Amino acid sequence: MMASSLTAERRNRLAQILVSEGSVKVGELAEMFSVSTETIRKDLIFLESEGIARKSHGGAIASSELLERPLSAKALENVDAKNKIAQAAAELIPDKGVIILDSGSTTSQIAKILTIKKGLTIITNSISIAQILSSSDNTVYTLGGKMRGSSMALVGLWTVNELNVVKADIAFLGTDGFYSRGGPCTASFDEAQVKKAMIQNSKKSIVVCDNNKFKMDPLIQYCEWKEIDCVITNESVSEKDISELNKHVGVKIAT
Repeated sequence: MMASSLTAERRNRLAQILVSEGSVKVGELAEMFSVSTETIRKDLIFLESEGIARKSHGGAIASSELLERPLSAKALENVDAKNKIAQAAAELIPDKGVIILDSGSTTSQIAKILTIKKGLTIITNSISIAQILSSSDNTVYTLGGKMRGSSMALVGLWTVNELNVVKADIAFLGTDGFYSRGGPCTASFDEAQVKKAMIQNSKKSIVVCDNNKFKMDPLIQYCEWKEIDCVITNESVSEKDISELNKHVGVKIAT
């Protein structure tokens, strides 16, 4: 493999570790990748230029925009807006429909609304959403996989394989943001793979997000806007942002 390819591969892996762990140490990385500390320092300088890393004593920390906040914290933010978005999303679900609910604070609001519905088949990779729906009159399937503590999401090959044997009417997807990007993004490589599988195994794919996500730029874009049928958001988004997004995908404003 050419040196440039090895460098790119190492930096890509380093970025994954940085976002996942939040911080890294030069010495530990040099030992992990069997390269010199000077090489790792150059890698971190490159990642800093890309907006992924910030220098710290003896290593680097992830850019604050890339650090993933726990679901419990997200659930307390913009609650009224997320509830309106969830109401608008629920109106699109057909009777006796099969839907996929991605992990996330806005999709959790959809789950709360669906507790008073019945006859739906709901598939989710979210432990918290499964708990919300546990006493509802719907059929609820929880996907298997490795659990991520920060989002309470199940991820990995097991999760993707289970999604590949179903076909849903609608997948409701969360996002950590998409500022200046060609599609919705997430802070987790593992969750990106699961979201892709949700899109591939649904007749329609809908992103649900509040206005804050229009200004955030997470690390991984998990699909292009052309793969999404609609974005449902709230009234606080500026007309400029709505107009820009409308160039790529349909936008529904929840009121």
